[in-house]
Amino acid sequence: MLTVACVFWDANVASYEFSRCYTEVWVDKLYRGFRRNLTLPFRFVCFTERPREFAEPVEQLPLSKSPPDYGALIEPYRLGEPMILVGLDTVVTGNCDEMAYFAMTSGMLALPRDPYAKHRACTGVQLVSPGFESVWETYQGGDDMEHMRRQPHVFIDDIFPGQAESYKGHVRDHGVGDTRIVYFHGRPKMDEMQEPFVLEHWR
Repeated sequence: MLTVACVFWDANVASYEFSRCYTEVWVDKLYRGFRRNLTLPFRFVCFTERPREFAEPVEQLPLSKSPPDYGALIEPYRLGEPMILVGLDTVVTGNCDEMAYFAMTSGMLALPRDPYAKHRACTGVQLVSPGFESVWETYQGGDDMEHMRRQPHVFIDDIFPGQAESYKGHVRDHGVGDTRIVYFHGRPKMDEMQEPFVLEHWR
């Protein structure tokens, strides 16, 4: 079965200013976004540092380090399962079945192109096939995105053009179009916005 995974911890001294807005409500909204836009069976997993109460059927798995830092964003790879891994600042706007099927069958890891440096990857959306436990096992600390860039990967943009897009790098200026997953980075976040696609899909 497909796993949809996210990571959530209470803001601490290691947290960037733009990541201090997250609550359990963000996890619930992310779950509902995928529930509306996946017809394939999936389980939804949140890696977190303490037990939490969610409104939705969110499976909780403990993070291995306390207090967490951004290396925690690598930890879902320990599952070794077919997975869509996203940040909490993600809005699901359309059917994701094709990307889910890729994660389940391709044998590859797919990352988006960095919207500001398209020759390299970023980590806004990650399509992960089974067998990538080594991504977690070889992580020795440091910049989580640089660690991911060192992994053998293909680009989501090349396989599913326009389906996983940065808000600031594409959607803000060009609209949602056929985008299925909009990922945010830095500011603004969805709770600061009144854009129609956010009001429609982030709920």
